[in-house]
Amino acid sequence: MIKTIRYFATLFGLVIIIILAGSTKIRKESSPLYFLEGDTLDVRIAIDGGVYIRQGHPSGFHYDILNKFAKNEKCKLNLLPKTDSNKWDELISGTVDILVIDADKEVIPDELSGNVISSVAINEGEQVWVVRREDFNLLQQLNYWITFFKQSKDYGALITRYYKRYRGIPFSLSASTSVLSPYDDLIKKYSKTIGWDWRLLASLIYQESKFSMNVSSSRGAHGLMQVRAATARQFNIDNVFDPEQNIKAGTLLIKRLQKMFDDPGIDSVNRIKIVLAAYNAGEGRVIDMRSLARHNGTDPNDWNALKELIPQMRKRENIPPGVLKLGSFKGTETLKFVDEVYDRYITYSNFVKK
Repeated sequence: MIKTIRYFATLFGLVIIIILAGSTKIRKESSPLYFLEGDTLDVRIAIDGGVYIRQGHPSGFHYDILNKFAKNEKCKLNLLPKTDSNKWDELISGTVDILVIDADKEVIPDELSGNVISSVAINEGEQVWVVRREDFNLLQQLNYWITFFKQSKDYGALITRYYKRYRGIPFSLSASTSVLSPYDDLIKKYSKTIGWDWRLLASLIYQESKFSMNVSSSRGAHGLMQVRAATARQFNIDNVFDPEQNIKAGTLLIKRLQKMFDDPGIDSVNRIKIVLAAYNAGEGRVIDMRSLARHNGTDPNDWNALKELIPQMRKRENIPPGVLKLGSFKGTETLKFVDEVYDRYITYSNFVKK
């Protein structure tokens, strides 16, 4: 009896090993690691808001996610421009590898149901990626990757960026927190390059954009830190619509301003406020303020003293000839900017973990 049990136990174990070995082989053959490596995926995004072009740079919820997928799979992404061609014909013919549609508003044509297949929903709106049924390996890889990506911070940040207006944390709460925005990791990374507390940089970004990448001003400033494309190009940055490049450009500008106002007589707090003023109004205005302070015999390194000069700078007749290179300066916005950024930083310091 015992020998019989041992025999069947051994036989059962061999069967399990064979099954597992076979399933492993099938899995490897059907979905090899990086089977897309070196390839180019041609993509058509056929929904509103899936992609848009700003100053030649594509952006958008689906474009950004597909870009991350392509980087993960070590392949290239080719975004096809809008045409009058039938998108389903393009997919079937192989012109398009991935077609992005909104399944809530559009269904796969009945005559094509046997030829194409869609991914899992990319968001709550039932937007999906459709591929040819013969490209089932691609679909498997898409579904596998997006299932895990939807659980990541990056996915949450994209949802916030494109579908929500981030309002920050409520500071009426007494409990402390460690989160300010979807971009905290980037803010912490680049705050180190300028020697700032990351909460100070976060306060500046909130003032500029309320942590939204989709903000653009009438003066041509864009994104989290409201950076102009021309300013970014000075630092060899060509895409101000990318969150990291935007923050990098903004902090490089701050670093330049820090060097410009690196007077040994300026203490750390006054230096921060003078740099904030220059970030908002431009270094020329702050240079003028300090020139007027010297002319009047007041301290050019004291922000509170500089603030007192603003009323004098508002009228041309009050300005001594040759002192101000840029002429009169209203200054109301800049005073408010500096006060609010620094006051918010103090609040962040009390509620947000360093």
